[in-house]
Amino acid sequence: MLPHLDQTLASIEALNAYVFDRKVRRFQRTLLSGDSLELVSPFSGRALACAEARLIAFINDPYHFKLPLYAYRFEDERDLWVMSFQIGLGFPLCALFIDGLYWVYTHDAPPGPAVFKVLERLSRDLPTSAKTPEETPLSEPLAMTGHPNFAHHMWNELPALFALQSEQPVQTRSFFAPLGPLQGVTPPAPFTPMHRTSPPFFTPLGGEHLDQPTIDVLTADMPERAPRRGNVQSPVIWIAYREDGRMCENFMAYLAAFDREARKVCAPRYILDSFSDPEDLDQAWYAPVRPQFEARRAQSEALFKQMSEIIRRPDALLTTTSGLGVRAAIALARTADYYITPVGSIQHKVAWLQALPGLVHGPKITMNDSTAQWHADQSAIAIKPATLPAELVEDTEASRHHPSAPRNMNYRITDPEAAAAFTLGHMRDVLSL
Repeated sequence: MLPHLDQTLASIEALNAYVFDRKVRRFQRTLLSGDSLELVSPFSGRALACAEARLIAFINDPYHFKLPLYAYRFEDERDLWVMSFQIGLGFPLCALFIDGLYWVYTHDAPPGPAVFKVLERLSRDLPTSAKTPEETPLSEPLAMTGHPNFAHHMWNELPALFALQSEQPVQTRSFFAPLGPLQGVTPPAPFTPMHRTSPPFFTPLGGEHLDQPTIDVLTADMPERAPRRGNVQSPVIWIAYREDGRMCENFMAYLAAFDREARKVCAPRYILDSFSDPEDLDQAWYAPVRPQFEARRAQSEALFKQMSEIIRRPDALLTTTSGLGVRAAIALARTADYYITPVGSIQHKVAWLQALPGLVHGPKITMNDSTAQWHADQSAIAIKPATLPAELVEDTEASRHHPSAPRNMNYRITDPEAAAAFTLGHMRDVLSL
């Protein structure tokens, strides 16, 4: 029934190839250059030109933001749709739908049954979903940017945008500005579904590498990072904690054990970190979710109080990130000598814009060398962190805020004293204590 399906899938992967080093997929540059986006027909093997583009609100976020899903239609014996919505992979064309007949992930399918339910729902609803009247035709192609998560914006979107802007003019439209105003990025506007039946079309821009030019832009107005110090007898340690998912349920016991052991060999000083506000939180489009952000801020204050009570020495607590936006928190992190954070965005805040040693903890499946190497490989200057030994971690229950998958579990440290000793040993090695 689909004699040329393999060729179709191969043509999609060719469109997903990166143009620059892990930045800007071929289909993205094709659309932004005003060229025809073509796909091989699974029925005939001939080339099909994109006939329609849609931007659809895709609710798949802990705060129920309207996040973008891009769908491109190709006319054939049955309509073909290819879709892009995985920002963490640089917005590849990741799903293929053949109207009423077939659907499949085409690029690095994420694990778990929930995502396939999403595809089933979309394949059923796509023919009619969010089919808005066409706006005034675009005068030129549009690059869509502005994810609300600062780390995705910093890592997946901005390097791709800046790389393409170095080659050609790029007209952009933004949804959010979590890192504040940036040169070359248009101010954000509320999410609006879009529908085009003729070029020029719109496209996401994405990649999987935070490169040096982007780091330079983001840190240009921040304090210069001092050269890494050796023989630090009073190290500044960045301690981050989260309760919104992938939560270490006995983190306070781990912190207390670490502080006790560290004081035997040095005079540790701490900066405490948790949730940081996006820089554009005062904008109107945050209104529906502002109560959740306020709740997270209050939660962070409570966490800082708990951690302060564990440390108990006023001179050891330098400050917290309380009330700071994410850019100010990133700037403050440049004063640290070492960090202890969960895996994920909260680590990227401290460790991807500077070469800082540290340790990450997380669900059992993430405590391995592969996770550590991944955290280093995503940034041009990041240092590979240590991870806790997997035998010191046990998963407890699924996070309430993330899809149910092993990497999103809440967890406990089985032996806080052993974990503290391991962490201290790593810190002593990298700081020559």
